[in-house]
Amino acid sequence: MRERLGSLGLRAKLATAIAIVAAVAIGASFVAVYQVTGSRLRGQIDASLRTQAAEWQQFAAAGSLSTPAGVGRLARRFLAAQRYHSEALVIVVRVAGGRTLSNDPELLAGSEARGAGGALLGAPPGLSDRLVPGAGAMRVLTRSIIDGARKVGVVRFADPLAPVSNAQSSLTQTFALVGVLTLLAAILAGAGVAVLIAAPLRRITAVAESAAAGDLSVRAGAIRGGDEVAVLARVFDQMLARLERAFTRQRRFVSDASHELRTPLAVARAQTELLDRETDAAARHESTVMLLRRLDELDRLITDLLVLASAEGGHLVEPAEFDLHGFFEDMRRELPLFGDREYRVNGVEGTLVGDQDRLTQVMRNLVRNAVNHTHPGDAIEICATAHDDLLQISVSDSGPGIPADQIDQIFERFHRAEHSRSRDRGGTGLGLPIARAIVEAHGGWIRAEQTSPGDGATLRLELPGYTPAPGRVADLEVAAGSDRHVR
Repeated sequence: MRERLGSLGLRAKLATAIAIVAAVAIGASFVAVYQVTGSRLRGQIDASLRTQAAEWQQFAAAGSLSTPAGVGRLARRFLAAQRYHSEALVIVVRVAGGRTLSNDPELLAGSEARGAGGALLGAPPGLSDRLVPGAGAMRVLTRSIIDGARKVGVVRFADPLAPVSNAQSSLTQTFALVGVLTLLAAILAGAGVAVLIAAPLRRITAVAESAAAGDLSVRAGAIRGGDEVAVLARVFDQMLARLERAFTRQRRFVSDASHELRTPLAVARAQTELLDRETDAAARHESTVMLLRRLDELDRLITDLLVLASAEGGHLVEPAEFDLHGFFEDMRRELPLFGDREYRVNGVEGTLVGDQDRLTQVMRNLVRNAVNHTHPGDAIEICATAHDDLLQISVSDSGPGIPADQIDQIFERFHRAEHSRSRDRGGTGLGLPIARAIVEAHGGWIRAEQTSPGDGATLRLELPGYTPAPGRVADLEVAAGSDRHVR
């Protein structure tokens, strides 16, 4: 049975489930109504029999029960007075030591023919059900006739149970008809509901099949209502959008990375071939230096790719609290190594919760980017400001600035401004994307600020987790290549 249901479609399963629930509900209702109806009708019959027994008690209290003849006379008068009752009511009075009297002699004769254990005459004391020939099933109430402490006879009141069985039979037929119609209506309603529910699911299935075939551009679209299916469609579309962006980035990354790796590998191969054929010592040394430079470039590119891979895996930073004074001091001492520029560093005192090594890498990438945009003697300024628990750091230069059509692209992987950056100047096109990945991994942001052409460029980042410390803002100025401070 389970295997058969498992092979059905969703619509068939829903319609079947609704039909089964409707059938169980109808069946349970029928059983409940059937039992209640029978119980109430039997209760009415029992009440009627007890009423007859009470009437006999009142009647017998006014007569003489001392002799069988007196009991017989009392019984005949009682039977004669019962003409207003239903003809179906049977009353039998059996006098001890005498004859048996009844308002239905023919029925009594049939019962006497069966002897003392006959269906009607053999009914035990109290209420019981008896199958009486000629009358069918009957409800019988048996009471003893007592005169003082002596039993002088037995009186029995019997009423047919046919009204109960007739009512239950009619109820069964009615429920059968209504149940069939209700079940058919439930099946039709279930099929309609199943179609309504399955339609968006079939649409989602078609979209999933398209995605499995490689087309991530198809969407299920909005589904009316706020039920679970609509939520599923919305979440599914969001997932496909993220997957599409991820695959697009992956394809672009693989394409760009293969292109970027091909150049240094090709140059290294050519240099190696030249080195193998070169006989002049000076030329061999020059080729060796060139080869090592290309290998260093390849090493930087691979390292940068690994950093970006770590960022996508969520394992890029390990935050810890560190002192900002030492951070900016180390930066001040390291700046002259990037090139002959005039540097200015305005730091702040306090602490920051973050990965110091990664944030140092961010500052190096930003400074290296500024150096690649400027010429010897140009100014590069690093300025830090703080408010509440946020730390802002900006790196500004006096270079040609960022073209307006590229300001939104400079944090893309392998992007280079043609007029200012090239591989010959050491750029891989991954410095700013790595800086953005590290800053965003800290919960901050980084952006380039638009300036007029020729007024230089400013890259600004903001990091949470700053805690101020008592003291003044450090104003550290150094000129590259000497101990001379600017301004």
